[in-house]
Amino acid sequence: MAAFPFVVLVAVVLEASIVSNSIPASLDDSEIERSPRRSQAIEEFDPPDRGTPEDGLDGGGARQFEPPDRGTPGTPLDGGSARYVPPQGDYPVRPGSAGTRGKCPQDEVFPEPPLTALVPRLNPEEGDWALTVSPRPTLWVYVPETVASEGIFVLRDRQWNDLYRQEVALSEAGILELELPEAVEALAAEEDYRWQFAIVCPADATNARREIVTEGWVRRVEPSEALTQELEGVPERNEPLVYGLNGIWYDALSGLARQVQASPSDEETQQRWQEFLESAGLAEFSEVSVLESIESR
Repeated sequence: MAAFPFVVLVAVVLEASIVSNSIPASLDDSEIERSPRRSQAIEEFDPPDRGTPEDGLDGGGARQFEPPDRGTPGTPLDGGSARYVPPQGDYPVRPGSAGTRGKCPQDEVFPEPPLTALVPRLNPEEGDWALTVSPRPTLWVYVPETVASEGIFVLRDRQWNDLYRQEVALSEAGILELELPEAVEALAAEEDYRWQFAIVCPADATNARREIVTEGWVRRVEPSEALTQELEGVPERNEPLVYGLNGIWYDALSGLARQVQASPSDEETQQRWQEFLESAGLAEFSEVSVLESIESR
């Protein structure tokens, strides 16, 4: 894999110990995607519990979505710019990290940022949390240059129940698309879900194996009438811009990332992608390759 000379972004990356963790009986085998080279790691991997997004808030409870105040409607779209405007209201507070930040020991020689879930990084106190209007949102993770050949993608609910697990073959560095298949139950509105991606590090000289983990939270909200009307009034190409200006992170990110996949050499597409990531505190990844989805690789 080619290395990328970027400034290291401190990501929420955890080192998790392997513990016994069989697939819950409630999870049907049809919901578990397996590669031909089946690894025991996918069944053993049990990422650390860091609490729910509301931990640390007085009274807890789900926060209702409030669209951001973004000034005069339509102005940012006229110029074709892209930016993320966080939704208004109190954000969930992220509990303290349950592990260490870093890479596989064998990857320390590589200069790229560490494994990073692509979620807004505007304020450390806001946590790795963002919104979607999709029942099965696409999630995105930056995978650095690594000697590891295997990753694991996990989606869990607030009760720590597995909703989906997938083993992922790692072949190159870049921004990786993580899709949820139709077999996965749709996300419930106003509920928080945790998704995690782990790199399975090769065994070291002591024959010990460990995982490097990054994570994000996703909450599905129902689109407001105003958002629906605004989407109907713009070309499909500009829909991600509308989502971004309304605080709907995952749908904006997915729309722009797929435009980059389809037209990687288009200057306007690249400019929008760069502006959007910079507005969310993710400028380090604006020139990183956006890889094909797992399903198409």
